[in-house]
Amino acid sequence: MERKIWKKLFIGLTWIAILAMCGCSITLTSNKNNMCDAVKEYLASADFKWQGQAVQKWDNIVVDYIWRLADGTVFDTSVESVAKWCGTYNEGRNYDEWLAFNVWAGQMIAGFDKGVEWMKIWQTRTIEIKAKDAYGEWNESLDFEVEKSKLQNPWQYVEWLAFYDENANVVRVYKVDDKKVYFTYNPELAGKDLIFDITIKEIK
Repeated sequence: MERKIWKKLFIGLTWIAILAMCGCSITLTSNKNNMCDAVKEYLASADFKWQGQAVQKWDNIVVDYIWRLADGTVFDTSVESVAKWCGTYNEGRNYDEWLAFNVWAGQMIAGFDKGVEWMKIWQTRTIEIKAKDAYGEWNESLDFEVEKSKLQNPWQYVEWLAFYDENANVVRVYKVDDKKVYFTYNPELAGKDLIFDITIKEIK
């Protein structure tokens, strides 16, 4: 079984995986510790009290977003300047295309829907989705380790390398030392709170 596990290598999951989650709780947050400077500038220039049309249930809206972690890491963003400055820029992405969805239509996680409801055009809001309501807490029962001497080409196993096992389950390397490689079936963001800075661009 172990030999079969190391097949079908691939590189991580995209941010869209979060759209499959549901039932998330939401709290407002002002945590700005360790943030990338570009995020600080973005929030400093944002309007948190914009007046006008408000987002309601079933509205088709378009948003800009910054997706970051509690330690300040920017995981993904639709804001080109932030992506370039914070190290997530993708040359193949069109940053003029924002994120569009229907509120409470099941296209986004509940935390996103709750966060944007009653926001106004050009208003920015920061929301936090706790780990238990996102990718879940870290489950140690999903971890296992293998001696390097038992692996073919052990040098290829670097931290957070991701691949499929023979049952198409995602396995990740979460630690490597001199003697062992440590694997897990936990999602990459298990145990992490997710923070979103959301700006309403359009309400259709």
